[in-house]
Amino acid sequence: MAADHGLDAVGAAPAYPVPVDALMASRLVAEAPRDLGYLAAQIRKRLDPGLVLPGVRSVLSAVISYGSDLPGVEALPKGACFISRFAWSRDYHKVIGRMMKGLSADLEGRFAARARWYVDTGPVFEKAYAVAAGHGFIGKNSLLVTPGFGSWVFLGTILTDLEIEPPPVTQPPKDGCGKCRICRDACPTKALEQDYVLDPSRCLAHLTVSDKAPPSPDLAPVLAGNLFGCDICQDVCPYNRKAVKPGRPEFAPLPGLYMPMLDDILAMDEEAFMRTFRPTPVRRRGLDRLQAIAKLLKEKG
Repeated sequence: MAADHGLDAVGAAPAYPVPVDALMASRLVAEAPRDLGYLAAQIRKRLDPGLVLPGVRSVLSAVISYGSDLPGVEALPKGACFISRFAWSRDYHKVIGRMMKGLSADLEGRFAARARWYVDTGPVFEKAYAVAAGHGFIGKNSLLVTPGFGSWVFLGTILTDLEIEPPPVTQPPKDGCGKCRICRDACPTKALEQDYVLDPSRCLAHLTVSDKAPPSPDLAPVLAGNLFGCDICQDVCPYNRKAVKPGRPEFAPLPGLYMPMLDDILAMDEEAFMRTFRPTPVRRRGLDRLQAIAKLLKEKG
């Protein structure tokens, strides 16, 4: 059924108990930056999926690889900047949303079930359920790491009132990172000072994608060429170096989005910005904020 909808793998886990430490999850959510306040607003639903779908019994977790053999920010030419792999193609929410909508419709049609699907936007602990469904483990960079695809995966989640018996799976190690700390050492802003916990207030992915505050000039020396998002902790991960990278065409860079030149970004007006970024997650950032980061990169040289 997974392949029928373009998904790489689908697993299932019981909806209860929710596979997180409730106290720790609540604390981390409460400490998140203000622009991530929606996490705190939804914490009750995240800790009780029955508030989202009454009668929920199972959570289906789907993984879709967006892995690519294209070089990362380490190969950046002079005068260029980097857009994270998750954002250089059509908005993954819409691409994967169609897949999850189709799978949900199958469940409803074949089994008269109720189903509610999400792609990175719903009040559900997607990574925790992905681990519970047997897809992989949480790495020291706080991302889901799958044995086959590494962390280059998008997640889709379905809550359903079906009672689904989880298929036999080879459970990945709980601590698949062992003593490795390559991702922690490589992070330019030291956002991974604590194993398995990301400090979003330092993370370039947060600071360049969703932070509403004007970027600080102090950010310039640590941007490491990143205009929107940051893949550094993934680029250096040993699991990602040996991962299968399908190179799906739907996740290939759109024209002008792979290592664009800073001068081109700074010369954009609203029309050019929308023409280039309308189909992508970058559109939500807006031209002003994007160019503010580009100016810091340009000044750094």
